[in-house]
Amino acid sequence: MKRTPWTLAAATAAVALASLTACAGAPTVEDFDKQDVTITIGNQPPASQEAELAYFTEKVDAFREAHPNWTIETSEATWDPATFAAQLAGGNLPTVFGVPFTDIGSLIERGQVADITSALETTGLADQLNSSTLEIAQDGEGHVYGIPTDAYALGLAYNRALFEEAGLDPNSPPTTWEEVQVAAKAITEATGKAGYSQLTKDNQGGWILTAQTYSFGGTMENADGTEVTFDSDETREALDVIRTMRWEDDSMGSNFLLGAADLAQSFAAGEVGMFVIQSLAYQPIVEVFGMPAEDFGFTTLPTADGGDPVTLSGGNVEIVNAEATEAEKVAAVEWIDFYKLEKYRSEDAAIADAQLKVDQNTAVAIPGLSPVSDEQYETYLGWIADLNNVPTANFQPYLQRAASQTVIPEPKSDAQELYAALDPVVQAVLTDEGADVDALLGQAADAIQARLAR
Repeated sequence: MKRTPWTLAAATAAVALASLTACAGAPTVEDFDKQDVTITIGNQPPASQEAELAYFTEKVDAFREAHPNWTIETSEATWDPATFAAQLAGGNLPTVFGVPFTDIGSLIERGQVADITSALETTGLADQLNSSTLEIAQDGEGHVYGIPTDAYALGLAYNRALFEEAGLDPNSPPTTWEEVQVAAKAITEATGKAGYSQLTKDNQGGWILTAQTYSFGGTMENADGTEVTFDSDETREALDVIRTMRWEDDSMGSNFLLGAADLAQSFAAGEVGMFVIQSLAYQPIVEVFGMPAEDFGFTTLPTADGGDPVTLSGGNVEIVNAEATEAEKVAAVEWIDFYKLEKYRSEDAAIADAQLKVDQNTAVAIPGLSPVSDEQYETYLGWIADLNNVPTANFQPYLQRAASQTVIPEPKSDAQELYAALDPVVQAVLTDEGADVDALLGQAADAIQARLAR
C-alpha cells in the first residue's frame, strides 16, 4: 500500500528499527496476509442508499482482491448502546464498526473494545494519524482502542454576505468572544437580523455551552469523569457573553428555543449572522436549506483572549471487537485504513472519492478536523482541488488557525445527560433577564453529580 514518503533520516531510522524487529520475529502485514483470517465489517449502507452502497461494495471487493487469503463479510449492524453489551457477550458484533466519540471512553474503561496499539504499529499507521484526535481513543497509558475517522471540531459559522452588509471584513472573522459581541451588534444594527444565535434544545444547548466553557479555559468534569466541574467561573463567563448579547445589545433575535435544523434553516435564509456549529454543517445548510455556497464562512471557536483556539470535538471512532485475535485486529485496521484513510495518502484514491461525490452532487471535501496530520491533509486538499465543489477559500480563517487549536473531547461520563441538564440553563439565560445563574448551575451540577456517584 502506498505510504507518505519519509525524509531520508526518518527512513534510515525506520530501516534500522525494522531490522531489529525482524530479528526479534515481529510479524508484518505480509505475514498476516498469508493467514486464513475472517472479519466482518459493520456499517454497510442500506439498500436505500444506492450510491453509498455501491461505493462500499466496490471498496470491499477491492479489499478482498488485495487480501485473497482473508474472508471478508459485511453487515449493516451499527452502534446501538442499548444492545451492545448483549451482542458482545453473544458474539454477534462485527469485527470492526463505528461508535460515537461520546462512548469510546466508557467502552475502554469496561474492557469492551480491543487494544489495537500493536496492530497500528504492524500496519505502519500509528505515526500517520492526527495525534490530537487520536487521544480520544487512548487510555491513560497511551494504548489505542480506536481510530477517529470522521471527526469534527466546533467553530464559528458566519454569513459572509451579512458581514459585508454590516461593514465587516468576512476574511477576518472574530477570534474572541468580545469581537463576536461587537460583530453581532453591528450586523443587527445594519440589517435588522440576529447578529448571533445559539442552539438551546435537544441537548444541543448544553453541547454548545460545553464548547464555550472550554474556550474560556474551563472543564465540565474532572479527568476521571467522576466529578462535575462546570459550576465554575468559566461557565458563568460563557453564559454572560450570550446574556449580554441578548439583554444589553438585543443582537440575538427573538427565537430562543432552537435545535440544529431550526437554526441551520434560519442561517441559510440569511436571518442569522453567526452561530457555533461544526464545519460539516455546511452540507445541510447549503445542499438542503439552499444557502449560497459563497455566503458560508467558517472559523475556529473564539476564545476569551484571542489566544490559540480551544474547542470541543466529536464524531466517529472505528473500533475493533474486543474478542478479535491479533490477526483479526490487523485485518480490521487495514480495512479502516483502506476505506476511510487511503484518500488522504493516495492521490488516485482521493480523486476517485471526490469524483463519486461530484457525481452525487454533494460536497466533496469540507475543511475541518482531519484524521491525519495537518500537512497530509493540506496535500489531500491539493489533490482534489480541481474537483472540490466546496469554496475552501471561505474556510481559510479556520485552516489558518486549526493547527494551533487544542481539541478537547466531550465529557467522559454521561455526556448527553450533562448536555440535557444544561439546556434549561441556556434557555433561562436567554428568556429571563433576571435568571439566577448560580442557582441554575448548582442544580444542574447536583443532578449530574448524583448520576456520576452511582
